Amino acid sequence: MFSTGHLLWIGISFCLIVGGVAACFRIKPDENRLVKVCLGLGILSETVKVLSVMRILPMVDIAVDGAQLSYPYAGQYTPYLEMADLPLELCSLQIVFMAALLLSKTPLRRSRLRALMFVTGVIGGLMGIVMAQVTVDYHTVKQYFASPRIYQYFLYHSMVVALGLYLGLGPDSDVSLRRFKETMGLLLLMDVPTFYLNSVFSQPVYDAGKPVGIVYRTNFFSSYVNPLGLVLTQRWQWIAYLVLRLGLAAALTALLLLLADRTARRRNKKQLTKDHSRYDPGHARAGR
Repeated sequence: MFSTGHLLWIGISFCLIVGGVAACFRIKPDENRLVKVCLGLGILSETVKVLSVMRILPMVDIAVDGAQLSYPYAGQYTPYLEMADLPLELCSLQIVFMAALLLSKTPLRRSRLRALMFVTGVIGGLMGIVMAQVTVDYHTVKQYFASPRIYQYFLYHSMVVALGLYLGLGPDSDVSLRRFKETMGLLLLMDVPTFYLNSVFSQPVYDAGKPVGIVYRTNFFSSYVNPLGLVLTQRWQWIAYLVLRLGLAAALTALLLLLADRTARRRNKKQLTKDHSRYDPGHARAGR
């Protein structure tokens, strides 16, 4: 999984994240302007992805010749995207979150979206970078640096992480631990449908009217297949995995929101100290 090319792009991604966050903290851009730029880059990224993975395939008929199946050409071609390339992962959904943040006018709704983008952007983006499934199609360092798809994938995920960190820890952030229940509720609201979507988009094989195997599967939000590749053959194992997955998501969400909370308190305390020293003549004389 961790080939030389993948490790190089992990290093590049982390450098871009650190550099991007540092630049934002130094420049302190207007939030809406920053999100607009990221939204434009996100749409460009999705366009590059679609153009990279889209294939033009012939329309075929299914014919049976004895015991052999054949697929004679039916005279037309059509564009096709594999189900796994649909924008239904957490990182792809950041584009929707960015648009929603720009359209939201009430402070409460914006605060909820900041918390959601902070948690999902950081967790989802970092997981996407470290456990990138896109890398299975590339084997040499040259291939990694010659593919637009690789550039699109790692640059986009780096941007998502950097934006999430700035929204959660930036000087104007109001993200705190009190957003935990709301954030977890929104995560569950997005997560539950994937149990149905992953079945709908998978392709089973039937024998005597009963499913006996799967020839193609999707795994949005890793709700069907664990990222470690453990083979779960029993229903109870899958349920145990889901419980563990929920617990880990809750722990990481709480940890990130606690980090944002403490960062905001430290920043406010520092600002109060600075304001006090500015308006307290006695403190100013003592300092001199």
